[in-house]
Amino acid sequence: MSWHLIVNSRRIYFEFVSNYREEKLRQVETPEGRGLQKDSIVYGPVKSRRFGATIGISLIPLKVCSFDCVFCELGIHTTQLTIERKHYVEIEDVLEVLRGFPLDGVDYLALSGAGEPTLAANMGQLIDALHESYPIPVLVLSNGATIYMPDVRFELAKADAVKLTFSTLDETAFRLLNQPAAGITAQKVADGIEEFASAYRGRLYFEVVVVKGINDSEEMVRDVVEFLARFNPYAIDINRPIRPGVATHIELPDKEIYSALQSDFPAVRIF
Repeated sequence: MSWHLIVNSRRIYFEFVSNYREEKLRQVETPEGRGLQKDSIVYGPVKSRRFGATIGISLIPLKVCSFDCVFCELGIHTTQLTIERKHYVEIEDVLEVLRGFPLDGVDYLALSGAGEPTLAANMGQLIDALHESYPIPVLVLSNGATIYMPDVRFELAKADAVKLTFSTLDETAFRLLNQPAAGITAQKVADGIEEFASAYRGRLYFEVVVVKGINDSEEMVRDVVEFLARFNPYAIDINRPIRPGVATHIELPDKEIYSALQSDFPAVRIF
């Protein structure tokens, strides 16, 4: 579209831009769109209520994960359910793509994406490389499934901030909610969290995802919040999944159920 046409047909131009932006937003807000966006090696900036502006880095192919969570915001079932750590993306490739992104005003370089980032066997090496190349702190957003692994804990300790999701201590609810890879239990994850959080010196976030009919009772949520609060995290976020997950029938629990937890535990935030 030429500049002359823009000047002389300003209304048509702005309608075009508005419609284009709305269409792109619709694409991103579908499960396929969210998956394609996060399947890029580097994407963003993404703005969130919890972490500010982040540039996302995806070391894992779309939906290679240790869980197949019913609430997954991508709305896509896990295609490879695994706890095996492998090399998927070269660090040099990440750094090359990242050079093309504007980083002004970015709060974190976030290892997240379309799969579980701790399944990348070179996660620790990438964190080191990012620290050497950029003054921006590194955040890892993990589902917590591999936190029982000593090598994962060692590599996560390099990050400036870590978010671990741990939504219930109840084994039955844990299986229903997360549909984990073989061998992963709530107790194993809890033990790994205790090992990691007791020694970690960065900013630690916990996320508790509550799904109606599975783990939404005040008693069940209080149990896991009490456990997580022992480690003095920066925040414990009780997250009610807003977007449709893999299980489209998911209903939002009432926010007021957890209001007392905010009074009892200063780190609790409810979304």
